[in-house]
Amino acid sequence: MSGTTQDQKTIFLVEEDDNVRPLIRQNLIREGYRVLLALNEEDALDRVSGAGNVDADLILVNLVGKSPEDALKIGRRIREHAKSDGATPLIIMAEKYGKDVEGTNVNVSGNDWITYLEDAGQLRDLLNRLIPTTSPDA
Repeated sequence: MSGTTQDQKTIFLVEEDDNVRPLIRQNLIREGYRVLLALNEEDALDRVSGAGNVDADLILVNLVGKSPEDALKIGRRIREHAKSDGATPLIIMAEKYGKDVEGTNVNVSGNDWITYLEDAGQLRDLLNRLIPTTSPDA
């Protein structure tokens, strides 16, 4: 049955902003995802290394003051330290960007994405494409 812990997809959210973190977490939970949290890069690396044993279906990163490229490097480092096959999708939420890229999702390589959010629906659609919460037959 969809919605049970066993069937839920897990998102590892790395969010530095204390005001934004609970909002994103609640929205993800409302969409049917299980959410594991990290407060910053150091916290995320601690959680995925050694005894942390974070098992996530997707890594979602929003780092205050970092360029999308720097956040992408950090996200890749987190994924490398996690106990995964290296194919776990990674989404970087760009913090500052121009109107020319607003509302776009850029596949930078493999399962690595940078999203220039226009609204919450855009993130929801990207997540559903990468890790659907329901089976295609449902």
